[in-house]
Amino acid sequence: MKKTLTLISIFVACLLSSNTFAATATMGPCQESSCVDYFKQYKKYARMGYADAMVTLAEMYYYGHGTEKNMKSALKQFRSAAKYGSVKGQYKTAMMYINNAEFMDLDKGVKYLKKAARNNNVSSSFLLGIMYFSPDFYEQDFDEADKWLSKAYRKGFKKMPAYIEFMKESGHFKEADFPDLMEAIEDAPIAVTEVASAKVASDIVAPAIVAPDVAAPAIAAPAKSTASTKTSGQTAQNAEKSDIEVITVYGNLNDIFDAQLASLRNTYPEKGAQTTGSRIIGKTCAQTMSCAPTSDADFNRGVRRVMGDHAVAKFHEAYMGKAGF
Repeated sequence: MKKTLTLISIFVACLLSSNTFAATATMGPCQESSCVDYFKQYKKYARMGYADAMVTLAEMYYYGHGTEKNMKSALKQFRSAAKYGSVKGQYKTAMMYINNAEFMDLDKGVKYLKKAARNNNVSSSFLLGIMYFSPDFYEQDFDEADKWLSKAYRKGFKKMPAYIEFMKESGHFKEADFPDLMEAIEDAPIAVTEVASAKVASDIVAPAIVAPDVAAPAIAAPAKSTASTKTSGQTAQNAEKSDIEVITVYGNLNDIFDAQLASLRNTYPEKGAQTTGSRIIGKTCAQTMSCAPTSDADFNRGVRRVMGDHAVAKFHEAYMGKAGF
């Protein structure tokens, strides 16, 4: 039992390792006139049927940006975006069903993860794989675990080598049960990357961090075009001192919103248009901001749900004082 907990602890710390971020700005609840104005604009475009607007509006409801915080409305908008082909909407809907106690429904969470995974969201593939591999969290099914983990591996998901090592040491892994994954490993071996520091496990800021290549923001802060920015490290330290949930994005916040709204004005809504997977008629996924890569912290929160928060605590207890961590 002790060995198993140690293995889980090491693996979770690896999963929660963070990236080095460029200049960032922190956003949270906002009732200033500029925030309310952005909220009204996104609500208008969401009603017109724009999936990108639905995703951003959902996160405005989630954080109380320009409106009162309303988790039910957030979920409704995420689901609407998912319906109209937004991969981010599919992923965020899944995360609310998996991570949020008010809406907890693992069957629905898996349903939406599969939608996102089929649209090449690699984080969704990985989460499906670990959910099906775990004996205690959902429904252990090695065929399904093999299917989704092999897909994540072939897509080059950076956490896969560490998870494969964890699987081998867990006592539940037999190569014969994972033929697709073993074939993928044989075709393209990937070395395990060592975790440089375990401290990041305590630095995760819920609920979202947007990757640098994400065109669309989650929410906007009450910042003017000359708003100051902070590093992600400063953001994490400050967030630890507050109960207010925040989100961290790259660049000037209002500029990002303005760019997205300009894009919406020059395209047509997904509602009423024919869609095929991640390709919307007349618009490729690369041109659709709601197809953008999903955030790290929702993923981290999902991993914590599957693997257990106790694993992080055990890791800190065992390793935080040692050199290299």
